[in-house]
Amino acid sequence: MFYSVLLPCFITLLLSPLSFTHAAHGNETDRLALLAIRAGITTDPLGIMSSWNSSLHFCNWVGITCGQNQRVITLNLSSNGLVGSLSPHIGNISFLTGLNLELNYFHGQLPQELGRLFRLKYLNISNNSFSGEIPANLSGCSNLIWLRLGVNNLIGRIPFQLGSLQKLERVQLHYNNLSGSLPDSLGNLSSVRSFSLAVNSFWGSIPDSLGKLKTLNFLGLGLNQLSG
Repeated sequence: MFYSVLLPCFITLLLSPLSFTHAAHGNETDRLALLAIRAGITTDPLGIMSSWNSSLHFCNWVGITCGQNQRVITLNLSSNGLVGSLSPHIGNISFLTGLNLELNYFHGQLPQELGRLFRLKYLNISNNSFSGEIPANLSGCSNLIWLRLGVNNLIGRIPFQLGSLQKLERVQLHYNNLSGSLPDSLGNLSSVRSFSLAVNSFWGSIPDSLGKLKTLNFLGLGLNQLSG
């Protein structure tokens, strides 16, 4: 009986270091990813990146919010005049729920690795200079509520895979260089309330499937080449 009482305690003592090791590994993954993001920033007029150094825990760096497990849950660098590109290492911050880079001068393509952030709810990279196509694997961000990509230099079609994002409520793709026809799959966005596609080069007819969007209260399609 004595051993049966002590045995669970003994097992707990054996397992606890493993859980601490796992947490520490996750923390280090976040830290290295943030340092890679910092390395991609070439101009920092307000000097906010100066706090991103080894003298402070990364949870205390400007723009970072961590959860109780000391993992990064939001990264907010909006309105800081930052110039640079977004590192693919962003995909390693696996607990990220919010990414806001609005009103900066980020350029280059959106990393495919964004599609690995399945916990992500809010993605806002509007008012930058991002180029290239919208990654189709953003459909992997299955909890996404806001997708704000407006006022950039994005090209190509809207990936039909985005129609699988059942939790999306707000979509902003306006003021880009997007083209092609609007995919029928957009009618599957059953939670969407606001959909702004204005000032692009979309052509063809407006899909009948949009009529299924019962929660929609704003639809912006102006200044395109739509017909029918």
